[in-house]
Amino acid sequence: MKAGTVTASIAAAVIVAAGLSGCTAGASVGKETVDSAESLLATLAKASDKASEAGSAKVEMSLTMPGTGGKPVQVNGTYSWGGGLAMEAEMPAESLRLEDLVSDGTVTYRLVQGAYYYGIDPAPSGPFAGKTWLKVEASAVLGEQGAAGMNAGNSDPTAALKSLKRAKNVTKVGREDVNGKSSIHYRAIVPVDELGDTKTLLAAVGGGGATELVSDIWVDDKGMPSRLNQTFGDADVRMDFLSFGVAKDIAAPPAADTADVTEAVKKGRGAQG
Repeated sequence: MKAGTVTASIAAAVIVAAGLSGCTAGASVGKETVDSAESLLATLAKASDKASEAGSAKVEMSLTMPGTGGKPVQVNGTYSWGGGLAMEAEMPAESLRLEDLVSDGTVTYRLVQGAYYYGIDPAPSGPFAGKTWLKVEASAVLGEQGAAGMNAGNSDPTAALKSLKRAKNVTKVGREDVNGKSSIHYRAIVPVDELGDTKTLLAAVGGGGATELVSDIWVDDKGMPSRLNQTFGDADVRMDFLSFGVAKDIAAPPAADTADVTEAVKKGRGAQG
């Protein structure tokens, strides 16, 4: 397979793994909303603490960004952040442009220690002969600064809730049903100037030119987040938390089964300008 074939798909998968979660640096609360904001933020802070303590979550996500052709891509899997950010999920092979490398139309991918692994069928010959995984370092797509932002220790899917304790324009939208759970919907907006170094990561995956990050959070009656939607420019991530505390060891595949295509992807991106 040519490197150019996988480059755009790798970009899509990287943003799925990182999400837009944990990318808000926080802003000061406007004086005109201090009283209401304090109670709203206290609720979000409590939900954040409970979710963070769980250490892992089973999620369903829908991603839309330039790398997906503006079409939503469904991702179902497990996040783990107790011992460092990791994820294992399944995505349609067509969305990743890897349909020629799998027979069942689905690609399993893992995020482990800043590297992405894509499960493929073993090929009888060629550059991937006998290999069942492709490996790409995050820096190949996001650049060194973008990858550092993703791996800064605040990119798990609950980190956005923590950072929102200083968010601007926090509002309570109302009560809604989320996957059978009665939940309260909150919205918070963070100006791009308050995003710090993470705006480099966001710009790399479709947020170039955006002026704010919009976060919508739903908290159920047990005080746990049930849904998190985030929009930044042309990048949009919608995440449903199906359950928390799902213990799962997400490990890197054996090196003998893995073909590292990081350099090929970097060259492919360079050729694209």
